[in-house]
Amino acid sequence: MTGPGGGATGPDRAGPAGSGGDVPASGFPRRPRPEVDPSVLEAPRGPGPPVDRADDDEAGLFDLVEQVRRIRALTTGGVFSADLGPYTEQLRRVADELEAASASSRERLETMWSTGTYITTCPVIGRANVLAPPAEYERFEDGTLRAELTLGIEYQGPPGRVHGGVVAMLFDAILGRANRHSGTTGMTMYLDIDYRGATPILEPIVLTGRPVRVEERKVWSQGAIHVGDTVTATAEGLFVIPKDWSGAGGGQ
Repeated sequence: MTGPGGGATGPDRAGPAGSGGDVPASGFPRRPRPEVDPSVLEAPRGPGPPVDRADDDEAGLFDLVEQVRRIRALTTGGVFSADLGPYTEQLRRVADELEAASASSRERLETMWSTGTYITTCPVIGRANVLAPPAEYERFEDGTLRAELTLGIEYQGPPGRVHGGVVAMLFDAILGRANRHSGTTGMTMYLDIDYRGATPILEPIVLTGRPVRVEERKVWSQGAIHVGDTVTATAEGLFVIPKDWSGAGGGQ
């Protein structure tokens, strides 16, 4: 993966005669570049029916996480006109109290998978995950998932641009969920990204993805990031449905 989106790899070197393509410095042959379905490059106009929304917050966790997100955004490269010492002490006391009242990491992990609440902890759409923007998905009749979101400074790589690794995470999440809603849940085998231009922070972007081909247990999905009428990144992922999952729609 290379390009202005950040997270670029090292230079490739030509392979030996008859190798069938370029061989990167790692020695592994490159797969053919994916051809993106033209329809993927056209962002569906929203709004569409919402999916993967979690509104049950009886414990108040979503609201708590939202306040932590505010602190996360403000303190990333923070510049303040006040003494931060008192705020730090307040936050330390709150963190100590929450730590004392919290279940262990292992207990939380077991709970999220036994109750099927993994989606609320997803690092892209999870309302119970402080890392998530969070994005909100809409689904259209052709199987496309769409999300409109604005990423803050905490997601920056190059100046004013979304980090290339964050772009990859956004694609992996939306392609995986698009597969899930089409009944073809699988595990990511590869994710091939073309960084076509700068994906900006602090501006609305539109993220899309959908499955484009299924062969037995293999599912190919493609997606794009749109900034206005410009496509700044495209992706293709290959996902494989594990043999031990019941039916094509198994798993979360």
